[in-house]
Amino acid sequence: MKTGWRFGNLLGIPFYIDYSWVPIAGLMTFSYSVNLAAAYPGLSPLAAVGGGVAMAVGLFGSVLAHELAHSVVAQSQGIRVNSITLFIFGGMASLDRDARQAWGAFWVAVAGPALSLSLAALLLLLSLMVNNTPLRDGLGYLASVNGVIGLFNLMPGLPLDGGQILRAIVWGMTGDPQKGTRWAARSGQWLGYGFAGLGGYLILIRGSLSGLWLILMGIFILNNARNYMQYSQLQTALLTLKAKEVMTRQFRVVDANMSVREFVDRYLILAEKTEVYFAEADGRYRGLVHSERLRTLDRGEWEHQPLLRLVESLADVPSVPEEASLLEVVYCLVKHNLPRLVVLTATGSVAGLVDKGDIVGGLGRFLGVTLPEEVLQRIRERNEFPPGFQLEALAERLYQEKSLEKPVAV
Repeated sequence: MKTGWRFGNLLGIPFYIDYSWVPIAGLMTFSYSVNLAAAYPGLSPLAAVGGGVAMAVGLFGSVLAHELAHSVVAQSQGIRVNSITLFIFGGMASLDRDARQAWGAFWVAVAGPALSLSLAALLLLLSLMVNNTPLRDGLGYLASVNGVIGLFNLMPGLPLDGGQILRAIVWGMTGDPQKGTRWAARSGQWLGYGFAGLGGYLILIRGSLSGLWLILMGIFILNNARNYMQYSQLQTALLTLKAKEVMTRQFRVVDANMSVREFVDRYLILAEKTEVYFAEADGRYRGLVHSERLRTLDRGEWEHQPLLRLVESLADVPSVPEEASLLEVVYCLVKHNLPRLVVLTATGSVAGLVDKGDIVGGLGRFLGVTLPEEVLQRIRERNEFPPGFQLEALAERLYQEKSLEKPVAV
């Protein structure tokens, strides 16, 4: 869900202004107006305010141009750009997927700082061509703003562009995009600690309130770097873990030759909770028992009808092989809105079941987190992943990037 205002689009990319941008625009308008009036006493108040507004618009345009540079290069690689949002700490272009190659990601990342530094050089040159007037000062100020935007974003840590550049370089050298993300995220965490520490020093030792801004910036970088790290770990888990590593064997095998009445009396009536049943005959699985099919039979027929009347063949049951990646499992569950998947051995036997609770539990173990069984059971009952995991969007994105031919579920 987008927050803020939509104010237009270009190249098919919608633009948004986050609410947090408003105080920055107001502060810049006020401070530049005051400085302009002090530097040029003969300037009317209206002209001074107009100069402040122009600088706020210039900052707005500079950040937008920076994000558009990323977006244009991304589009040239066939990557869809969902939106560009301006917020308190700058801007963000939301890309539909990652670049397919490391150097593609490198050029997308470097495009923004390259444009900002180019604008800084151009504006500085223009300012030198103008007489000593408020216009010259304004051009010089915008040149410095673009220079700061470009150089600041080149710092080598996520979520900054420099972190994306570092990620692309490590990816290109190792062939592993996840390793690149981990390196850049760790670097971003150190940057975040550095900014917060410098801000604390300025406040406590120097008595400067400007340190508060650095602390906020440090917290922003640190939180986003951690998010990148967690996102990378989830990607690694989805691509590494197999269905057999997260499945459970919480099902029962019953005789396919028994009558429907015997099945109801021996199993359904005595069951304390909903269970999954598979029918077996002559040492072979015949299929999944659907208890709800009892509604299609008259009670008088239960004595004479075999359990096979309630069974769906394994060939028709949504399933995945034991060696299927967790990515495929999640994608199948989400794509087909299934409560569970049957996990089959190489010979076609039932190895286990996997549902969303099993997946979250497996991911938790992979990340070193033990989740209470009550939490996993609630996930099963709701058939929904926890919102914080963002598994549905991540699985969809990874699945498309991997260009898998079709879902494994049938």
